[in-house]
Amino acid sequence: MSKIYINNMSFTYKTFFNPIFMNVTLALDTEWKLGVIGRNGRGKTTLLKLIEGQLAPDSGEISKTVNTEYFPYIYTGKYTNTIDVIKECIGKLRTLEDALDDPDVLEQYMELDGFAMEGKIKRELKRIGLKENVLQRNFYTLSGGEQTKALLIALFLKRNTFVLLDEPTNHLDLKGREEIASYLNKKKGFIIVSHDQEFLDQTINHVLAINKNDITIEKGNYSTWKRNFDLKEEFELRTKMNLTKEIKKLEGHAEKKREWADVSNTQKYHFVSNSRTNGTQSYMKQAKRAEEKIKQDIKNKQKLLLNFEDKKTLDFFQEDVNDDCLIKVKNLSFSYDETTLLKNVSFTLRKHDILWVQGENGCGKTTLLNLLVNKTELPGIWYNKIITFSMLMQEPVFAKKITGIDFLQNNRTYAAYEESVRLCQIFDISNELLSKPCDTYSNGEKKKLFLAKILSESNNIIILDEPLNYMDIMFREQLEKAIKQIHPTLIFVEHDKKFGMAIATSFLELCMQ
Repeated sequence: MSKIYINNMSFTYKTFFNPIFMNVTLALDTEWKLGVIGRNGRGKTTLLKLIEGQLAPDSGEISKTVNTEYFPYIYTGKYTNTIDVIKECIGKLRTLEDALDDPDVLEQYMELDGFAMEGKIKRELKRIGLKENVLQRNFYTLSGGEQTKALLIALFLKRNTFVLLDEPTNHLDLKGREEIASYLNKKKGFIIVSHDQEFLDQTINHVLAINKNDITIEKGNYSTWKRNFDLKEEFELRTKMNLTKEIKKLEGHAEKKREWADVSNTQKYHFVSNSRTNGTQSYMKQAKRAEEKIKQDIKNKQKLLLNFEDKKTLDFFQEDVNDDCLIKVKNLSFSYDETTLLKNVSFTLRKHDILWVQGENGCGKTTLLNLLVNKTELPGIWYNKIITFSMLMQEPVFAKKITGIDFLQNNRTYAAYEESVRLCQIFDISNELLSKPCDTYSNGEKKKLFLAKILSESNNIIILDEPLNYMDIMFREQLEKAIKQIHPTLIFVEHDKKFGMAIATSFLELCMQ
């Protein structure tokens, strides 16, 4: 049984004042299927990169008796056939195959079980839902989901290797997520960062939670952890209310003690004789000690509130319209470079509709959204002349070195800027973070910043392209609750089935062409 030991480890990014981790000590068993959860910016990806060695702690140490590999894995080799790419990622097997006449190379190849590796790869293909003909295709022509699966196979076939998975299901369709969940469920141990609750339930048996003030590890899947967490939240909420009352009461006592301990106060009460002055000084010392005791009591009680997560309610305004019908699409077809991307697509969008656009990767979902947001004039599309769009892209793009504040202010009214800052606070993006360059943000923080901007715009149709990628689970709950309450006019693409079913009022299924 191998373990990863983290001993008194601290880490701070140079661009930030506050540390990401402070004096963290953990022992992680490599037989665990460990899910790492926490709010955006808490350090989930940072923790994986520290374990992998891509980042170094400022103090403390990380020791491990097993090799680790971080995913997403970037392949940079010269080979392009998928079978060769997988072999090369496993251990330079394809390079070794070009020099098997050398006895030393042959010995190394045999130690890596090279002659049996192709059979192992084919076995793993079936387990992860890929067909054998993928092996002879150019790796760079595979879909994103196929590339993800091929690289996962390679990493899990590496000897004595513990895999660190950072959001492996991002951008994958529902079928792809289910296939990877089934594949991981059969593996012995790994660490995974994911915000997909259903996926975590299917794959993990331990949870590492990066909380507001500490890190905890519990046995069980995500749902088990969530039930326990909710019970703790209820207890902490009651505790917070009681402690807040106690703290106010203690602060009142401290103020009274301070008044009585003030020498000038004693003069008001005409304590002028030597004997009475000495008595006053003695009482003053007692009052001072009592005040210090009360202060320490307040400090101790405030510590109990440090891990309480304030759940802020998301609310936003969408411009209302008088007209009911906003978009009509009938038998729309669209091609690019002689490739058909959409064929015979039909739907109607009315005021307050929440339309879920579904389909496998590559079926044209994002293409359709881009056509709509640009009001592209094509046969089969009718746009109401009053409509305006706000769109959240899959991967928000920011100008180089632009800060969060500059991004929110750029070419906007002061009222819109103020509203976007308010939304950032709801999304747990601090004013300190807003003053930093956007390229220092986590992926989830970048997406929250962009969403805060578009939700503060006075447009009457919102388009969200995979809004939950990189987003923490608390944000998911905020967004779902807000959409259900506000009922905006919305078109969205999302592979999280539970989220989609909770908010959608209408559905559009696109097919592969």
